[in-house]
Parts: sequence; C-alpha cells; structure tokens
Amino acid sequence: MPVESLEHTADVRLRAWGKSFQGTLLELSNHMLGMIYGENVRPDEFFHSDVEFESDESCAIRLLNDLLYKSESMELAIKVRKITLCEGVATWEGFGENVSKNDRGSILVKAATYDRIIATRNPPLIEVTLDI
Repeated sequence: MPVESLEHTADVRLRAWGKSFQGTLLELSNHMLGMIYGENVRPDEFFHSDVEFESDESCAIRLLNDLLYKSESMELAIKVRKITLCEGVATWEGFGENVSKNDRGSILVKAATYDRIIATRNPPLIEVTLDI
C-alpha cells in the first residue's frame, strides 16, 4: 500500500491508498511517523489509544494527531501495528522506544490538518496535509 508526496507550497501533503481503509490509515500513520523518527523502531514499550470520530475525514485527522501527541508528550518513536475501526472509534496498537528531541529526523510535524482532506473507503484513499 503506497504513500506518495504531493506538491504543496509550505507544508507536506501525502496521498495513501490500498486494499482497505484501515490498511491505508496504517500505512499513512507509519509513513508520517517514519518521516519524523525513521523506520527502525525498537519495541521497548507497547500501548494503544482510542480516538472518537464522526466521519472518515475526522477519523484520519484525529488518528494522526493522536499519534503525534502521544509520540511528542511521551518522547517516543512509535510504530503502529494495527488499527481497528468500530462504531465511531478508531483504536491503534503499537510499540515505541524512547527518543530525545535531538534523535528526530529533519522534519517536525506539528499537526495533520483539515486543509483539502480527502478520505474515501471505496476506493480506499486518503489525502492529508501535514503542518510542518
């Protein structure tokens, strides 16, 4: 399930697609986190989080922002293993390792935004703008 960068004047814009909406969310989440922390994350700690949503668009934005918040506040590089969607709640499960602010990559993502958000289930496609 690929993720590609789209042109944007000041921020990062990503397009992800795949066989399922959950799989597309998983790929997009790990791509965003990989931009910040790199791809290799040790499974030092395991955790999960629940995010409530009203639409597919809010599901994508709230999930990505929850991952950003958790990684920043807990000083963890995170890798998502699984995403489950059920009746307005998205649950992600993952693992992480402690990182200092100096161990990050060159991109600092502040938030996923609603700017030109696209989220569809048929076909599974998400386009999102990340505020950097």
